[in-house]
Amino acid sequence: MGVVSSKTELAKMHPSDIGAGFHRSWYPVCLAATLTAETVIGLEFLGERVVVWRDPAGKPAVQTAWCPHLGADLSLGKIVEGRLRCPYHHWSFEAGGACTNIPTGDKIPSAARLFSYPTVEAWGLVWAYNGEQADVAPPVLPDAEEDALHFETIERGERPWDTWVATSNGVDFQHLRTLHGLPGNSMPETLEVEAGAIEFTSESPFHLQHGRITGTNVFAQHLRLGGVDMFQMFAGTPVGPRRSRGFVVVGVPKGQAARLPEVRAMVERLSEEDAPVLSTIRFRRGLLTASDRHLARYFKYVEEFPTFLPPL
Repeated sequence: MGVVSSKTELAKMHPSDIGAGFHRSWYPVCLAATLTAETVIGLEFLGERVVVWRDPAGKPAVQTAWCPHLGADLSLGKIVEGRLRCPYHHWSFEAGGACTNIPTGDKIPSAARLFSYPTVEAWGLVWAYNGEQADVAPPVLPDAEEDALHFETIERGERPWDTWVATSNGVDFQHLRTLHGLPGNSMPETLEVEAGAIEFTSESPFHLQHGRITGTNVFAQHLRLGGVDMFQMFAGTPVGPRRSRGFVVVGVPKGQAARLPEVRAMVERLSEEDAPVLSTIRFRRGLLTASDRHLARYFKYVEEFPTFLPPL
């Protein structure tokens, strides 16, 4: 992806601008609740268009939206006998992408298939991995399992920024105090960097923050303030250069559902405070100070992150 210097703008570093594709990350595509058995959804995704639907077993599929025959938009099609049927000439495709039927009886060309993204359903979202196969596990909330939490998943709509810029918030500990007015809790000594993720723990007698960045587009954390636990996940999907669609998951331990509106209100406040800055930022990586050491490590992680361009 190239090296960011003090004279390099973030906009010029976007992977799609240099033809390399987007990062090999797990991206949230849509709310799982909106995808019923007979629903076909078309969405902008990673600079292209995808179609989302469920196979006969209820498993979601995320595929390129253009029929390989003449390029009809498959989101206008229907689910017929467990397959996605093109609205134009009724070619049918299974969840793995292969064409299984041409109504004229013609021989099915070997190239008659859709690119299918590896797909999972978790935390109330349908996720697609940008690659032929997933190299890393889907995002998680630190210290939590889905069945142990009462959680809510919210779509935040489209925003005018790159997902990995917003994700830098997760390790920008200074802005928690300066922008959000939160107490100056301790900064972690180190970031644990692994393939496809960054993790840290910050703890004092008064608080716990266990944060995890997955890919370059998801920041999740377990917070404990005053002995009270809460869980938050901020996830974004690029729909094009400097345009993204956002989702949030907020959760509390089972038995504490009455506290969920309080956690959601906190997340909404933080998001509203971040939005004006992220919407107008002209990012440069110069002039970092010692207090920015974790940000510097994150930027290096982003620069080295692999990309993928699906065959379309």
